[in-house]
Amino acid sequence: YKEYNMYWDINKVLSYNCLYNFIVGARGVGKTYGAKRWAINDFIKNRAEFIYLRRYDTELENITKFFDDIWKDFPEHKLSVKGKLFFIDGEYAGRAISLSTSRKEKSTPFPAVNKIIFDEFILDKGTHHYLADEVTTFLEFYSTVARSRDVRALFLSNALTITNPYFIYFRLNLPYGKDIVAKNDI
Repeated sequence: YKEYNMYWDINKVLSYNCLYNFIVGARGVGKTYGAKRWAINDFIKNRAEFIYLRRYDTELENITKFFDDIWKDFPEHKLSVKGKLFFIDGEYAGRAISLSTSRKEKSTPFPAVNKIIFDEFILDKGTHHYLADEVTTFLEFYSTVARSRDVRALFLSNALTITNPYFIYFRLNLPYGKDIVAKNDI
């Protein structure tokens, strides 16, 4: 990742080995790009699958363009999307799911998934609204996917507000002068 030194480096966050990773930063610094790159590389090396999570189905309407910004970094591999399923070199690598409909996945096994990328977990004012009891919905979905395994969750967002259901639920804040804090697997 050194060649992208002007962008956010996912490796610093991953080095803390936490299950829940909240990444909040400026728009356009490479949060989603870095997460995609991590997921693609992990699939190529380890056949580890991923879930790309958004809050609503409407946010997945353009999911067929998921690899459009990153395919050039993997010229020796074929990256494709069919429906809400992701394929790398013709092999199933993951899927896109909306949190609002995630309860229908309760009996679906995800044995090869080792990461969930929850993009835009903090809402911009006036766009949509958080789900009723959203954090519990996420935790139930996480439990469905993880099934007593360690599955890393990346929560990605632009720096919009610290007032959101996740920061409130987990009592998260960033002390002055720090750019990263880790405690209790978060």
